[in-house]
Amino acid sequence: MILNASNLYKTYIRRGNEFNAVEDVEFFAWSGDFSVIFGESGSGKSTLLSLLAGVNRPTQGSIVFNGAEFANLSDAEISAIRNDKLGYVPQEPVFLPYFTVLENILLPQAIRDGKKIEVRDLADLADAEIISKLETLGIAHLVNEMPAELSGGELKRASIARALVNKPDIVIADEPTSNLDEANGKIVFDLLADLARSGTSVLVATHDSRGFKYGDRVYTMHKGHLLPSGESDYGGL
Repeated sequence: MILNASNLYKTYIRRGNEFNAVEDVEFFAWSGDFSVIFGESGSGKSTLLSLLAGVNRPTQGSIVFNGAEFANLSDAEISAIRNDKLGYVPQEPVFLPYFTVLENILLPQAIRDGKKIEVRDLADLADAEIISKLETLGIAHLVNEMPAELSGGELKRASIARALVNKPDIVIADEPTSNLDEANGKIVFDLLADLARSGTSVLVATHDSRGFKYGDRVYTMHKGHLLPSGESDYGGL
């Protein structure tokens, strides 16, 4: 098992009242799984993914990734895991504005290896697999641009490429097809499906109904609860 989460809660205070953005969630992922979570805005999908990716810590509950319990690790140790073994695609792409798109994509690799980014152009990149993914995502011609020069959809695809650069054991993607047209959305889902078939675990939270057919396991997030598909009145399924 790659990832196992149990009894997860994330509690916030709003206007002096406590509420659970995530409540009593159980989730597991094996190598090669493709899990899809649907849910309305505000249902807790993004909060759950941020917990599973180690970006935020739960108020209560356990998250075990490759045998390591997140609660027993420092923030630096979790960040190292997320950089190396856990590819995370946030809902809103975040890029260093003074690095080129290629430098941003290669940054996790540089952090893992403890080296400076020496590749300045696609022609200097020796990793054919990375080049292939950039070409598949349709952004190979944009790698020397600055992030501010890219559209939202282009940044989203660059964020996906960055999450894959270290060949992670699991990819956790929050709305990976947002800002994408139908053709590019299909390309992204097909790429993630290929990763799952190759043994990578994939977890996607999405509003995109096309994701339904890709999931080995499909869930609905409803008021903080993670439910197997069919156990909620959510109208998006």
